[in-house]
Amino acid sequence: QIENTYIPFRSSMTLIMSAWFLTLLAHVATTMCEDCENTLVQTQTSLLQAPKVAVYLQVGTHNSEIWEDLYTCISNVAKSHTRQVDVFVSTVVDDHGKSGFYYQNLSDVDGVSKVMVQELKNRGADLGQFFQQILATDIGGYQAVLKIHTKTKRLWRQYMLQSLCGTPATAKAAIQYFQTHTEVGIIGPSALTQIGRDTKFHTGSLFCELLACEPGQPEYRPVFGHENLDAMRWSWKVMTNSDELPPNDIWAIIAGDMFWFRGACLNTQRLFRSIPTLLNNMTERYTEASGGKTEHAMERWLPTLVRLDGWMIADMGHKASKTVSETNASNVQFTRY
Repeated sequence: QIENTYIPFRSSMTLIMSAWFLTLLAHVATTMCEDCENTLVQTQTSLLQAPKVAVYLQVGTHNSEIWEDLYTCISNVAKSHTRQVDVFVSTVVDDHGKSGFYYQNLSDVDGVSKVMVQELKNRGADLGQFFQQILATDIGGYQAVLKIHTKTKRLWRQYMLQSLCGTPATAKAAIQYFQTHTEVGIIGPSALTQIGRDTKFHTGSLFCELLACEPGQPEYRPVFGHENLDAMRWSWKVMTNSDELPPNDIWAIIAGDMFWFRGACLNTQRLFRSIPTLLNNMTERYTEASGGKTEHAMERWLPTLVRLDGWMIADMGHKASKTVSETNASNVQFTRY
C-alpha cells in the first residue's frame, strides 16, 4: 500500500516538475524575446538618432595631389559615422568628361551610400557651384554637412582639411558637436574664422600666413577690407531689399569657404530666392586674380547671415598642434561666437 501510494505521488511530482520546467522555459523564452525586441528597438532608436551627414564637394580643377587630399577627407568622414554618408560632387560643364572618375572613385569608399555628380555652370568659383548644388538638393534634411572644394593653394587647402576632416576622429568631433550644441549652425577652421567688421589681424599671424599676405603691408590689416564693399552692398540688397548693412559685430567670414554646417541654417527662403540673381552676377571662369566680386561678398555674407538668423558660429582646431590622433576626438577644441 505504501508503494502503491508512493507511485501516484511520484507521478504527481513528475507532472508538477514538468509543468514548472515548461513554465520556466516559457519565461526564459519570453524574456529572451523581450530582450531581442529591446535590442531591436535600441538599434532602431540609435539609427534614428544618428544624424544624417553629407559632403558637398566643388571641383574646379583636376589635380592628383588635390584629389588625394579631398579623397582622404571624404573617407575620414565616412569612417567616422554610424550611418552612411551622402556625397554630392559638382564639376563645371567643360570638365572634359571627368564626372565618371569622381563618381567611380567615391562610390568605392566604405561608408558612402550615395554619390551624385552634377555638371554645372562655371560661375563664381566654388561658391557659385555650391549655390547651384543646394538649389538642386535637400540640404535641410542633413544635420551635418561638410563643404569642401579644390582649393589650389596647398598650405591653405591642407590646413582647412586637416582642421575639419583630417582624421575620422576630427570629423566625428564636428558631427557630435552639432548634436550637443544645438545653437551652433556653422563650424569653420580656427584662424580662418573671424568675427566682427572691425577685426584686424597681424601680418605675422597664421591667418596671414595661410592667405599669403604680401610683404610690406601694414602691421595690422582689417579682415573686411574696402575692396569688397561695393559687391557686399549690392548682394546684401539683393538678399534683404535693404541698404542698411547688419551691425558690425554680426559680420563674419570663413576665409577659404570650407566648413561644416547644419543643413537647416542655410535652408532659408531669403538665400534660396536670391541665388539666381547672385549667380547671374558672379564671375564666369573664375580666376584667383579676380577680386571684389559677388562671390567674394558671399564668402563674407554666408556666415554673417547664419549669425543674423540667431545661430552661433564655432571654429575648430587641434590643441597644441595641427594634427589629431586617429582615436582621440577630445584633442579637437571648439570656440563659439
